[in-house]
Formats: sequence, C-alpha cells, structure tokens
Amino acid sequence: MKRLILIKQSSAIQLGHLYEHIFCAHIDTFLYEHHLFSHLDYSLTGKTYYGGIVAIDIELYTDAAIKLSNRLSSLAIELNEEIISIAATQILAEKEEPVGGTGYDNVKQALEELHKQPWQNIDEVECIDTKSIRKKTGPFYIAEGKPLPARKLTASILLDDKLAASHRELLPLFRQFAWLMTSSFQGVLADTYGYFSHEDVYKDRSPVGVINTFKVANDNASEVDLSDILATCLEVVRDLQQYGAFTRYMDELCKASYYNHSGLAPNLEKNYEDTFIFIGPKGWRKIATDENYRLLLKHMSIEVKFGRDKISQPL
Repeated sequence: MKRLILIKQSSAIQLGHLYEHIFCAHIDTFLYEHHLFSHLDYSLTGKTYYGGIVAIDIELYTDAAIKLSNRLSSLAIELNEEIISIAATQILAEKEEPVGGTGYDNVKQALEELHKQPWQNIDEVECIDTKSIRKKTGPFYIAEGKPLPARKLTASILLDDKLAASHRELLPLFRQFAWLMTSSFQGVLADTYGYFSHEDVYKDRSPVGVINTFKVANDNASEVDLSDILATCLEVVRDLQQYGAFTRYMDELCKASYYNHSGLAPNLEKNYEDTFIFIGPKGWRKIATDENYRLLLKHMSIEVKFGRDKISQPL
C-alpha cells in the first residue's frame, strides 16, 4: 500500500473548497475509467483546512492504482457551468448554509488559476503556518442568511432475510461486497447529482445491509428522481461485475495476512462489531469463493429512499 498526499494553498478558502470537490471528482472519474474502484483499489479523501490548505489524501491498495498515482498531480480538469454547479451544490448540501459568488466567469477564472498552481507532495513540505496566510473572500463564498437544512437520501445494499439467517458465515463476505458497491455509489452519485456523502453504516437488523446516507441540498430536493438514481446504482454494479472487481476483491481477501499483506485485510474489530463474527485469513480463504459470490448476489438488492418514498430492485 502507498499513500499520496497532495496539497496546495488558496487564500480564498471556499474557492479552495470548491476546487477540492472538483478535483476529487476528476480523480474518481479518472480511476473509474481505468476500471479501478474505491475500497478495492484506493480510497480518496479531500479536505480544505483553515487557512486555505487544500489536501487530497489517496491510499493506493493495488499495483494498478499505484502505477497510475504519478499521473494524479498533473491531472487535467474540465471546468464548465455544469461541473462547477454540481460541486457548489455538494458544498451547499455539506454546509447547509447559503453560498454566494461574483459570477460564473469570475469563479471559473479563479479556479483555472488555482489549478495552474502546482501540487506539492507532503513529503516535500517543510512547514506551513496557516495563521500566516492572508485570507480573502474570493469569488465563491458562504453567504449570510438563514440555514438551509439538507434532506437525507439513502442508497442501500440489502441481503435477503432467509439467506442472512441460514448462512451467517457469509455475512462478512456480504459486508465486504456491500462496502465495495456503496463506496462507488458515494463518488458516482455525488458527481452526477451534487449530493454529499454523509455517513455509511452496516445494519445487522432485518434486513441486513450497508446503508449510505447522502445530504441533498435544500435547493436540489425537488429534483430527486429515485428511478434515475436506482438505475445509476445498478449501472455501477454492472461495471463492477463487467470489469472483474468482485473477483479481484475475492483474490485479495484470499491473500489476506495481517502480517504480510495487511493493506486490504479487513479490519478485524470493525467486522466483529458489525457482524459478531471474528474471522481470520483462513476463514476468508474458505468463504471467498465464486460459488458464495454468486449465491450472495442472487439474494442482494439495492434500495434507494428519500423521505417517505423508496424504490428497490434485486441485483
């Protein structure tokens, strides 16, 4: 496993925050187009710190992801009205406060200038005192006004009750597959609809499942189309199947060793807390089989819920 941390400075903090969302979306798209998937090949976190430090933190788990990592700091980005609007909507959902700007052209120009600023690898950084950075409002900012509470949307991977009860030994494998799917939902739904991934949890009550909660911006709530969102999630699962993500994941689970190959070895304690099953490398090699994979997928479904409305479909 390798860890890449890239940073750059933006004295206009919320402009940097907007750029962070846009750049992370481009990383997700770039890796997805190379058939690399969150949770299996990498994990990505973006954050904008006090003082305007934009940080992109990427953990790279597989050789294929590591080989592409040297291209990320020079990744080209597209800036148009739709891309900027989606990122701004994500921030509106995240902050739950009104946002303002000095016009699309000004925001785009400032983002282009920020993108031209080279990324610094954290290994090359000596020290940055954020108190010494002179801050300015910039062309994109949090505006004064009443809070705009976001609404909650969930995208869940659920397991049939009967199979969950009769094959408890497979719950850890279901949990890993579900995390793989919802991790991809997090990026795709955010970058497509402007949602903000807020929380993801494993639920051991009937029905067993992994639930990803998104914040939907107040201004965006009337545009939620559950059928369209479900279709997007199903397309993500088809991509995971088509490009062998589940098979590759089982191969990684079968190589799990907390001494020699810990990068993708599942967290022992978290798995126990979620499933009440304590499983080691020999256990993963026993359950991570094609037969069990096919069995689980036949009994899994996607459910999308917004307010009182929900829709679901088997995988």
